[in-house]
Amino acid sequence: MRHTSRRSALAALALVLVAGAGAPDRVPKASAGDASDRSPAELVALARDLAAAVDQPTPKSRALAAGALATRAGVSVDDWQRVMVAFTPAGARPTAGAATETASLPVLDATETTSIAVVVPATLPKVGPAGLLLAFHGQGGHGGQMTAPWTATAEAAGLLVVAPTDAGKNEGYLFSPRERASAIAALRWARRRYDVDENRVFVTGWSRGGHMAWDVALHFPDQFAAVIPVVGAPRVANQQAQNNVRYLENLVDVSIRDLQGSKDDPRALKSLHLAFERFAAWKARDAKLIEFPDRAHDADLSAVDWNAFFGATSRDPRRNRVVRRAAAPGTARSAYAEILSFDATVAEQVSPVQPKDWNQMSDDAKRAFIEGEIDKKTARLEVVRAAPNRFEAKSTGVARWRLLLDADMADASKPVLVVWNGKTITRGVSPSKAVLLKDFVERFDRTFLPVIEVAVP
Repeated sequence: MRHTSRRSALAALALVLVAGAGAPDRVPKASAGDASDRSPAELVALARDLAAAVDQPTPKSRALAAGALATRAGVSVDDWQRVMVAFTPAGARPTAGAATETASLPVLDATETTSIAVVVPATLPKVGPAGLLLAFHGQGGHGGQMTAPWTATAEAAGLLVVAPTDAGKNEGYLFSPRERASAIAALRWARRRYDVDENRVFVTGWSRGGHMAWDVALHFPDQFAAVIPVVGAPRVANQQAQNNVRYLENLVDVSIRDLQGSKDDPRALKSLHLAFERFAAWKARDAKLIEFPDRAHDADLSAVDWNAFFGATSRDPRRNRVVRRAAAPGTARSAYAEILSFDATVAEQVSPVQPKDWNQMSDDAKRAFIEGEIDKKTARLEVVRAAPNRFEAKSTGVARWRLLLDADMADASKPVLVVWNGKTITRGVSPSKAVLLKDFVERFDRTFLPVIEVAVP
């Protein structure tokens, strides 16, 4: 069964459950094809417990909550999937208009309180999930500055706009784990508050926010259908972990529209030209750099038909080929493949030893040298879905990795065969509540519900 038909079947079986505080006044009867013997009240209780696990503040606490749910006697994989497919935010549909809300976001080991500007278009679909544009502001700015440029587009496309204000010093983008964590926390806040289409989440930003849009998408590529940086760029730099050009290949299947003035900082332009040269060489699916010859640190949003772009762009969590470059554990997943550990050649912090002729090298040569040395310390995993239950993978710098597969990607009655760097590995598999729940509480992705884990080697 194709994943679209499976999701439709599960949705037909699912009860309309509220996954947050409160419960529906009426619970519709299950369809005739629903073999579950769960009562409506039991399914509502499962939904509440699942929501409580999703809303734990840290990945560790969410994983512990998922593990406890997985041990619950008498609850099947199918029961949990029914609840997951129906998982939606609590409360009524949001009121149309612009507003600014205060949010407390769990960011790493702290809680950050900040403001989040939101635009809910009058054209928001009456039923079902909507696309979402996550927008990051420039240096010294705030989220409200990012909603106005996108309001007309939001109305035309029926798109939610969510623009968080940075809770830090707000003195420019620092390429730090805290900033990336705050971005994902804001996205998580929005997805719990609004019914968001998991496959139509887009990220944009202006200036500092453009750098941030690139950086967040490069580290979390499977969270987004498209990245839309405006006068922002990836970076080649020998400064802490700021070099994210090493991760560019992660976005070969993510749509990109980069808007950039040609008279801006030459270093940013060089990084952008390098990036899009590489995307062309990799035959990236939909990567476009749009330059404005007469502009500097500026761009014209009207250069793109955004209504058509947002309407035609979506994420495919089961695409046939996945590529993941990474150098840090915990942010090494893309779609259904994840690097679990690296070999000794990989390092997140790299301090290249300068060659003897460093002072005689041009700036371009220095950049190329730094980039090459950092590339050597970056792991790469490529996985191809070759046939049902068969995957072919090649990697460098990877010690251990895994596949996370849903019922449409693997038949659990048959072994899964993985050919990794020429070596064939066969694994017997079975659906697992633990795998399903741990993945869902972290991502609450109703469109991709993996029940099988294949760890390699």
